[in-house]
Amino acid sequence: MVTRRQVLALGALGMLAARVRAQPRRTKIGVLSSSPFETSVYANSVVQAFTELGYAEGGRATFLYRFAEGGFDHYRKQAQELVAQECDLLLALRSEPPARALQFMRPAAPILFLAVDYHPLESGMVTNLRSPDRNTTGVYVPQNALVARRVQILREVLPHAKRLMVFADAYSADQVDAARKAAAAANLQLLLVQFVTEPYDYNTYLREKGAIDADAFMNLASPVFTRDRRQIREAVHRLGLPSMGTNALQAEAGYLLCLGSNIAKVAKRVADVGVRLLAGTKASAIPVEQAEDSELLINDNTARQLEMKIADSVRGRAVRIIR
Repeated sequence: MVTRRQVLALGALGMLAARVRAQPRRTKIGVLSSSPFETSVYANSVVQAFTELGYAEGGRATFLYRFAEGGFDHYRKQAQELVAQECDLLLALRSEPPARALQFMRPAAPILFLAVDYHPLESGMVTNLRSPDRNTTGVYVPQNALVARRVQILREVLPHAKRLMVFADAYSADQVDAARKAAAAANLQLLLVQFVTEPYDYNTYLREKGAIDADAFMNLASPVFTRDRRQIREAVHRLGLPSMGTNALQAEAGYLLCLGSNIAKVAKRVADVGVRLLAGTKASAIPVEQAEDSELLINDNTARQLEMKIADSVRGRAVRIIR
């Protein structure tokens, strides 16, 4: 005989099961990056942008974040883990290896990239910007154009400079030619330092190149240079070199100048594309977008330490001055 207590218990279990069935499945967004979340320039802003569009972590969405450093096999392993989770959207942040590893897996879910250190067409990530293939689309930062503008700004700030030291690595290899052309156009001798094996030995290279009497320093856009920004800044500052970086984190770490993309605006554009993909739009129907917005930052503390005056024509273009 079923008691009243048992009936009530069965009823409660039935109501609980109904609630569980009624809860919508959370959207899974897999993120593969070349940097840990806490040191990534873009990760937090992208997640925030998705949140503002209704895909909040723990609410409508679950973000599965993976990162790798080193060879392609490391990225491929992390990409395999994300694909196995049956994500609804796969997001490749910043560098080419994460996007390449995700493409290698040929997932059913669309791939969305934020290309900061490479050009998606020139790298072969897609073969057509207007109608992208390989189930892949995204947003890219025109890094080579920014390289040229960084050199131009350095020339304005240092009209008598003759030699420009530039750091490059595997992540920023696509930007080297742009740096050579920009330096030549600005009548600057390029002192190129290309790092291959991590950890990069900044002090040794700066000591060696310092003997050549560089007048300014610039690093190309790379997640490693962003991660090591304080170490680089200290090494460069010991030589008294005015420095040009690529993002706000480097400016806050003490670089004299930084010109980079407007991170919040770029993140919003990435999230906008992501929401369209999640709604069922094919990647091939969403043209790859170029992020036009950029911002110049000046660190006045560093300028005072270097006993430098930044020209008013440059200061007037800065969106933020760090004091």
